[in-house]
Amino acid sequence: MKALAPFVEEKVRDKIIADGEAYAPSEKILTPVDNQPEKIKAVLREYQLEGIRWMTRMYDDGCSCILADEMGLGKTLQSISFLACLHEMRNVKGPHLVICPLSVLSSWMDELQKWCPSFRVVRLHSTDENERQRLRKEVVMNVGSYDVAVTTYEMACNPTFNLTLSQKVYWRTMILDEGHKVKIEETAAHGVLSRVHRQHTLLLTGTPVQNNLHELYAILAFLHPDVFTSAKAFDAAFDLGSKEHKVDSGTLNHAHFLMKPFVLRRIKGEVEVSLPEKTETKIMCPLSPAQTFWYRRLLMRESGALNEAESAMLRKHSGGGGGGGDGAKSSEGGGGGGGGGGGEKKLQSLLMQLRKCCNHPFLFAGTDVPEDGVPIEELVEASGKLAVLDRILRRLKDAGHRVVLFSQFTSMLDILSDFLTLRGYQARSIHWFPYDRYARLDGSTNRVQRSVDIAAFNRPNSPMFAFLLSTRAGGLGVNLQTADTCILFDSDWNPQVDTQAMARVHRIGQKKPVHVYRLITADSVEERMQQRAEKKLFLEQMVSRGSTKQAEELGKLENNDLYGMLRFGVD
Repeated sequence: MKALAPFVEEKVRDKIIADGEAYAPSEKILTPVDNQPEKIKAVLREYQLEGIRWMTRMYDDGCSCILADEMGLGKTLQSISFLACLHEMRNVKGPHLVICPLSVLSSWMDELQKWCPSFRVVRLHSTDENERQRLRKEVVMNVGSYDVAVTTYEMACNPTFNLTLSQKVYWRTMILDEGHKVKIEETAAHGVLSRVHRQHTLLLTGTPVQNNLHELYAILAFLHPDVFTSAKAFDAAFDLGSKEHKVDSGTLNHAHFLMKPFVLRRIKGEVEVSLPEKTETKIMCPLSPAQTFWYRRLLMRESGALNEAESAMLRKHSGGGGGGGDGAKSSEGGGGGGGGGGGEKKLQSLLMQLRKCCNHPFLFAGTDVPEDGVPIEELVEASGKLAVLDRILRRLKDAGHRVVLFSQFTSMLDILSDFLTLRGYQARSIHWFPYDRYARLDGSTNRVQRSVDIAAFNRPNSPMFAFLLSTRAGGLGVNLQTADTCILFDSDWNPQVDTQAMARVHRIGQKKPVHVYRLITADSVEERMQQRAEKKLFLEQMVSRGSTKQAEELGKLENNDLYGMLRFGVD
């Protein structure tokens, strides 16, 4: 209760204390979870068994919770085993509801069939309205005919379909994969899913804190709305907009202890000693002459917007107001700071153009690219990062490594595809293997092609050297542990998205040490973005792991990050 005190209203604290004093424990003796469920067709590791025990204990105590193990430690298998444990040891036979992103829907169906084939599973997803109507009837009329129903966030938030999920069926357990999707109270997912009738909620996420501690409040309020009734205490405790720009380390300690009862988080280095090590190397790349020209031209073209932003910032610091928050999204490759207004939108657009310039000058209009393409050397020399990548790939190929290459931009993947083809990394005359030496996966890749390409890449003795992925499309539900090298051609605004990308390679089943190369354009917006991302990771580390020694460093987070990024490297 001491840790809870700063974050809940006084009347709520009083009610919790009163309920606790009046609580009479059940005389029913519950079977301890000493062994894994017989239904599970896998040999669970000890930390996974401990995860099942913890989830079952939370269920017994009536406390919804978060399994936040680092990506790659088998949260899906643990949650399936938890449902099997409820079936065998608590006589809770369902129905259970699993809600997940569309990208991992097939993976969930496959994992349920693989690890617990005795479960009766129904897939609740279709783009056809008639089929959706049939599924709605099946869910309601045949509740006893299935143990687990699996659907997507899009289907669950559909007004008509949600009515069925939330009012027609009482779910014993609702599992939210990628549960951080409910981290913002104003989103449809948070509001709609909070109305689903269920006994217990389990959130699965490898990133319990992504951007700020208000997200932590939103998740806890989703799990326990009767306890976390007001965000004011949270926002006051973690106000980074004060003039002092300080965060009290004692408050961060409270946040850590607040999470501890509801969250189980293990990292690979603690529990999976058999997993090979992961090494991350940041490579600072210079701008090419062509990139330097375009970078300066873009800044000169928007010099008026920059000066206007500087004036607004000075007025704000002198008490004259100002606006804009943090974390606006762009249509491609993540977003940038700034909250609203025409000036800030111009800066966001400029930031996106500068990011593209840091990747390759051919990404934006105005460059003179011949219709029949360009020679390979000209393509490579036009970008400092591509020139560095060219040298890295040659060495990796000669040494027998296999590569997973991520970019935020599908247009950059187009250039990388041309580059790999021109460098000869495509298929030669291999009659038994009708695939290129590289594959590509982005948001436009259909489900069948996605599965075929992943299987081809992971096939024993596969000659495929590289796999191109867009970071957000390929960062979930993709297992590529047959590769041993991950290259981030550019970084996401949210560092946890990059962490998810790395976990496609560094996960259970990996047999080789993994090397991650992160390419960053020196003295540019990318360098400032990386600094900001590292502060976000620092915040997550302090809250999730209880490390508060350097809490005051959070004070360096700026309200005017967007302006600072654009000005960085101008001189």
